[in-house]
Amino acid sequence: MSFILDNCMTISIIFVIILFVSIVFNKRIASLVLSFLTVLFGLFLLLYSFAKISGFDALDIQIKGIIIIGEGLLLLVITSEFIAVQETKKKTM
Repeated sequence: MSFILDNCMTISIIFVIILFVSIVFNKRIASLVLSFLTVLFGLFLLLYSFAKISGFDALDIQIKGIIIIGEGLLLLVITSEFIAVQETKKKTM
């Protein structure tokens, strides 16, 4: 568990890179799932820090969890906009 807590920002960046690769290869469902997984990962960090960790370490993990949740929500919006643009291009052709 300490590996995940120490490298949580790296894990979220890996989620983002995989998401953009899935967008490039037109895997829409995979990109939506990865953005949702990013939100769930941030939520997991936030809830775990409330339940198991105390002190300033908990505050650090809580802030990182909130940042990752925000990142995941932004990715969800970007992915849905990208899918909407692709669908409108398909309908006009």
